[in-house]
Amino acid sequence: MKKIILFIFICLVGSNNVSAQETGKRNILFIAVDDLKPLLSNYGESQMKTPNFDRLAEMGVTFTNAHVQYAVCGPSRASVMTGTYPDRTKVWDLHTDFRKSAPDLISMPEYLISQGYETTGIGKIYHKGSSSPGHDGKSWSIPHVIPQDFDPKYGDPAFNTYQDPETKAKMEKLTQEFRDKGKKGGARGYVFDRLKPSTESVDVSDEAYLDGIYTKEAIKKLNMLNKGTKPFFLAVGYQKPHLPFIAPKKYWELYDREEIELAEFQDLAEGTPRIAYHNFGELRSYSDIDDDLDVGDRIDEAKQRELIHGYMAAVSYIDAQLGKLLDELDRLGITEDTVIVLWGDHGFHLGDHTEWCKHSNFEQATRIPFMFAGPGVAKNIRSDKPVELLDAFPSIFELAGVENSPQAEGVSLVPLMDGDDSTSLEKIYAASQYGRGGKDKDKMGYTIRTDRYRYTEWYSEGYRSYDKYDKDLIVGKELYDYQKDPNETRSYIGKKNYEDIQEELQEKLQDHLEQLNEKYNE
Repeated sequence: MKKIILFIFICLVGSNNVSAQETGKRNILFIAVDDLKPLLSNYGESQMKTPNFDRLAEMGVTFTNAHVQYAVCGPSRASVMTGTYPDRTKVWDLHTDFRKSAPDLISMPEYLISQGYETTGIGKIYHKGSSSPGHDGKSWSIPHVIPQDFDPKYGDPAFNTYQDPETKAKMEKLTQEFRDKGKKGGARGYVFDRLKPSTESVDVSDEAYLDGIYTKEAIKKLNMLNKGTKPFFLAVGYQKPHLPFIAPKKYWELYDREEIELAEFQDLAEGTPRIAYHNFGELRSYSDIDDDLDVGDRIDEAKQRELIHGYMAAVSYIDAQLGKLLDELDRLGITEDTVIVLWGDHGFHLGDHTEWCKHSNFEQATRIPFMFAGPGVAKNIRSDKPVELLDAFPSIFELAGVENSPQAEGVSLVPLMDGDDSTSLEKIYAASQYGRGGKDKDKMGYTIRTDRYRYTEWYSEGYRSYDKYDKDLIVGKELYDYQKDPNETRSYIGKKNYEDIQEELQEKLQDHLEQLNEKYNE
């Protein structure tokens, strides 16, 4: 009897797998990494130890000139998840939910549900400040989860973040102090004003921190989804190397702090308007960083080395998690039937231009790792063409065998994935934007990145691309030549021999903004 039941079970499982394959649609593993710049060995960074990024690169295509549409989490993620520019989602900050600002838009996984997919997610996919319940519940046929089963050997990290016993003890003491004073509300702000280290290196397991348990949960989900009758979309959102720079000690030990390379150019660029810069308030909010630093001020070299060391350790920690996911795909025998896409939601300044964090239109903030592998993708190729993160939306659909959504504002990059470097796309630049706050909250900078140049215009009076283009609103311009000046040490606006290229790029940016204006006002 047991043999008969086993035989029926095997037949059912086999039938399920065939049914999924017969749809002609591919599984999708969608990997988001918070604050990840292309500081990776497969991007030519020889100081980095990231063998699993190398492994993924050998499996498919690495886009070396890929850029986000807005260099901060909320807008960037809303853009990639809907395939539209920030002026369409109307998300320009960390708090706006595109479901409220642009309720007619649908998300990538929501669309895939309508195409017969099972969809689920783990960790940070949308920005955590989204007001949508269930981490944008409409996106998931199986509820999204943020697991909390930390390695019991170390216990729960303080505020879901810190595992250093000394830090945990100090935080507990400050929390009690908050309560003893009879203060109202949560203790988090009170504690973090007094104790919020920017780095941590302790000898713990990968599962002592969130990203380790995200991987463990992702492996469970892969096994569950593989047994189903539908193709699947599994999103895994890692939170490191976002501040604070935290990783198990073994990843710190991969690097010698004294050998770490600091940013080569640590000054303000010649001829660049001040509005292009910010005073890295995100980093200054940590208790071990001088809060009086301003635009143009350098962090002392010892702290720079500690911060960069921490960033590198956190990247290697994520590299190890990626390896575990790839191993599980291999073990399940579904690697060749799964579209893999990995992306960072923006880059990260590590001292260049005296900047830290993101929040700019400079190269270090907009440029990201962007990688594809799986069916329809040639192996071990690189493309230097300028591409945009929102191009993931139509590219994934084409690779997965799904009809594209008319909502998409990007283009499919599949023509660049066959290994033929002579292939070209209709667009020849990547577009980004970034807005300022405070006294400059009415200012928005729009930028385009070609294969060689970046051209930026800053506009006043709250201009957005759905407004009529008006040159009189321009309050600043930037032009960089990456062939001659890869570190953006000077702006070539108004410089001799750059008049023609400046005019050409200005026309391209104006055309881009006017096309969006026409589309948004149809």
